[in-house]
Order: sequence, then C-alpha cells, then structure tokens
Amino acid sequence: MHKLLKALLVGALVALVVAPAAAQDDLGNVIIGSTFGSTGVNFNPITSSTATEQDIMNLLYPGLVGVNPETAIIEPNAPGGLAKSWEVSEDGTVYTITLKDYFQWSDGTPVTANDIAISWAAITSGQVETPLAYLTSYITDVRVIDDYTLEVTIPEPSCESVGNFYFQAFPSHLVMDADGNVDWQAVNTMTMSSPEDLEVGPYALSAQIPDQQTALVPVAEGQWPAEQEGPILNDGYIQKVVGDQTVQIEQFLAGEIDFLTFVPPDRRADIRSAEGISSYEFSPGDTWDYFAVNHANPENPQPARDENGNLIEQDPHPLFAVREVRQALAHAINMDDVITAAVFGEGSKMQSMYAPGTWVYNDEVPFYEYDPDRARELLAEAGWTDEDGDGVIECHGCAHAEEGTPFSFTLYTNQGNTRREAFGQIIQDQLAEVGIEVDFQTIDFNVLVDMLDQQTFDAVILGWRNSYPFSPDYTQIFGTSGDVIGGSNSVSYVSEEMDELMRRALTLPGCDPQERAEIYGQAAQLFHEDLPYIVQFSTNGMYAWQDTLQGVDPYPANLLWNLTEWTRTE
Repeated sequence: MHKLLKALLVGALVALVVAPAAAQDDLGNVIIGSTFGSTGVNFNPITSSTATEQDIMNLLYPGLVGVNPETAIIEPNAPGGLAKSWEVSEDGTVYTITLKDYFQWSDGTPVTANDIAISWAAITSGQVETPLAYLTSYITDVRVIDDYTLEVTIPEPSCESVGNFYFQAFPSHLVMDADGNVDWQAVNTMTMSSPEDLEVGPYALSAQIPDQQTALVPVAEGQWPAEQEGPILNDGYIQKVVGDQTVQIEQFLAGEIDFLTFVPPDRRADIRSAEGISSYEFSPGDTWDYFAVNHANPENPQPARDENGNLIEQDPHPLFAVREVRQALAHAINMDDVITAAVFGEGSKMQSMYAPGTWVYNDEVPFYEYDPDRARELLAEAGWTDEDGDGVIECHGCAHAEEGTPFSFTLYTNQGNTRREAFGQIIQDQLAEVGIEVDFQTIDFNVLVDMLDQQTFDAVILGWRNSYPFSPDYTQIFGTSGDVIGGSNSVSYVSEEMDELMRRALTLPGCDPQERAEIYGQAAQLFHEDLPYIVQFSTNGMYAWQDTLQGVDPYPANLLWNLTEWTRTE
C-alpha cells in the first residue's frame, strides 16, 4: 500500500475507532467484532500462539492451503490459500505444490515459496521459539523449487497430510539475504504489530489501542487480487476488547458490536428473543474447556526428547506426576455441576479429548463418576492423608514430594471468562472436600499464555477451539513432539503409546474412516486412564449478528469465512 494512501485510511479509521461507542452510525461500513481479556501483541505467524492473534493474522496473511467452506475440506485453489494445485508422488510422501502467483506484500514484493519455507527453516533451526515445532512429527522437509513451487516431504503417507501443512506467509525478504542466510534474532523479535509492518491482505493493520481495540483497513486497491479471491466490500474491521463476556453481550444487544462468534449460554435466551438480531446454532460446538495439571516440575521445565529424539527423564511434579492422583482429582469433581454452573446445561461432558458428535467419538470410554470417597481412597493409596487434622492432606510416603508437604496448588484461568471462572470456583470448592487446597486466580490472558509456553504453572483452566476442518490428530497437544518450550503439550504428558496410536491412525493404508475411528477410540481410552487433562466439557455453538449486517452466511465452526463480503446498512 502506498504510504500516503495508507496514512489517509488509517487516519480516517482511527477517527472512527476513538469515537464514543454509542456513535455506531458514524462507523459506516466498518465491521465491529470483539474479543475479551487483552489485545493481541504478536502477529508474527511463526511465533504467535494465541487464538486472538490468530484471528487477526488470518486477515493479514494467507496460509499455504485453503478450505472449501461448503464442504469443510482442504482443496487446491481454495479461497485464502496460496496453493493453486499439488501433485503427490507414487509412494505418497512428496507433495509438489504450485502456488498462486498474484499475491504480494504491501511493499510490492511478490509472495513466493520462500515466504512459506522460512517457517520450516525456523522450526528446524533450533534458534526460534515457535508453537509450530510439533510439525516435525508430520513433515520431513520443505524445499523451495522455484519462486512458485514448493516440495513438501512427509515421513510416510498420511490420511491428513495437507491438513498439517499449516504455514502462513511471512516476509522472508526482510530477514533473508541473497545467499539464503536468515537473521533468526530478527525473526524471534518481530511482532509485526505496527501499521508500518507488511501484510498481504485482505486487510492491513491500521491502528491499535492496547487492551481496547485492533483496527484493520482493506489493503490498497491493486494489492488485493479481487478478481481471483473475491472483493472487499466493507471499509474495515475493528476487533474491540471488552472486559468480559457480560460486557460483550450487553454491547452486542445495544448494537455496539456487529456479531458474536460465541454467545454465553446464560444469555442465549436473550439473543433468541431479541429483535433485529439473527442467530445460528450448531452442536457439538467447536470449543471445549479443560482443567489440566502440569505432569512435570514447573521449576525445571524441559522437553520430552533431546536433540537426537531420545526421551528425557522428566523431573516429576511433586503433586501431579502420579496417575492415580490425577484419577482422584477426576473423581472429586462433579462435571454435571460444572456444566450447569458454567454453561447453563448447554454442553456435554467429555470422557477424553473428543467431544460427542465428532466422527471419532468413542461412547464406550467410561466417565469418571463423581465419587469423593473413591477420590480419598486413591489419594491415601498414593500417600496423601490428613494426619494433623487441619483439613488439608499432606505427603506421608508419597512418591515425589517431601514428607509433610501439604497438597496445595495454584489454579489459573484467564480473567473475564465467566464460564471458566465458574468452572474454577467449583474445582476449588469440591477439591477442598477431599482435603486439597486450591488457590484459584484469574490473570491476564497473555501472562497465562506465557506461563503455559514456559511450562511454569501448577494447574490451569483453559480451552481449545477445534481445528478447521476438524482433525482428530492431537499429536500437537498430547504428543511428545509438542512437549517443548513454546509447544502445545504444555502439561508435559509423555506417552510413547499415545504417539504410536496417533501415528497409526494417520498412516493407516486406505484411510478407512471406521478403522481410523477405532484407533482414535483406543487413544481416547488411553487418555481416560492417563488423564493428560483431568476433566473437560464441550459447549454447543451459537453465532449471532445484527440484522444490519448483509452477506453473513455461516457454516458450523466457520462464521467469518466471507467477512470481506459483509456490509453494514442502517
């Protein structure tokens, strides 16, 4: 985008952004969305690790592959993806991908294969902290053939290979010299969170007020390939930051927010009865919340494997490393109470990492029944009893804590999330009944994410949003390859059996869905026994939007697929 034009657009949008919220009419054809907690601070697609940031990055940079919104299947030449076509070798391990040649960075530099391959180089460099490290389980090599051709090699044929080609465009020309040498320090420190930073589109970052809002404007005319990728029919997008879900829903009902990607269950009746508002409901939802404990000592974080791929003996968590203790926690929590309090009954208990309704769901995996007496028995067998009568159990012959250590820990969740706050309060109260002391705290989301990345926590309540399209392969979250600093296996769950089940389901010859589901069912049973996470539940999905929005066409788990075509009318 030319600097003068961008400055004019930014100035105009900033004037709108800082206007009073009630002056919605002044915003014209700018779409207003929302998040709560904090603004994104890192829009570097190699190092960013939060969903809030990813929502913005999806509007700034295309990914390697795109999804057909109607079928929810990854396809060549899909909107928003760089891949125009691909060919697969006879043995199924080499994908030769031809890229679209019409995307460009805002400085006029073409988007090329180097802008994808640099993410793989970062992962394998050992010099960048990236949540993409788990991709080494799925990809052997990424090689640039020419400016618009990539060769991606996978270790063995995979039933979901292209779904693992998760790379977004990164401006490699800013950090790479003519010989291909990369300044990794620059990659680590680039947050790409300034309006002066580069983007591809359809939008460009225009302004940000910390913890208030992030504003985007359409990229300059001529930069965005409207003929091939579709037009941009609105004048920009603002992601407002609100204090919590209560504030978010009130602002939506007042017309100060145009749409909601999630409606709190306690307010769904209000949405259903409100005038001038449309909604779309689907079950199961694409989000689930969990209570998880760190299996390793947070004072000594370390990866699951060394540089040669050998397992490293973990320094165990003094409280949670024993499986029977985790099973006791599961018996001590009444998930029916959690679902009633947190989502007003509009959700489902999960025995494992798979929600009811997903194609891999195994209904033969049992639930942990609410049984405080059984919880006390398991804790006592593991060496945790209340000998001094103060109401808190202590270590008496336990495996990893010093004698007399009280069973006391800090549980964190992100502030402003009402359902997780309700979840945490119940955990605190019900674990107290079996002699466990919980210090429940709500903290800033970015601070919490940093603690997870560094693996320096005792326990958390957080959630996942299912991949789109849905993939049952959870190597990223529960595989040993994800147990690295900055990785997604932040609880340090180490199981070669889980690794093998995930691998078998991915590489099953013929990829028969029923056979794959049976393998994932075995993984669900293992999850139930080992408890990488203690308990979790899914929430039914509900989208809502003002009737002043035109062009909204939702699919399950995908409301914003055509955001560029939305317009606001009064």
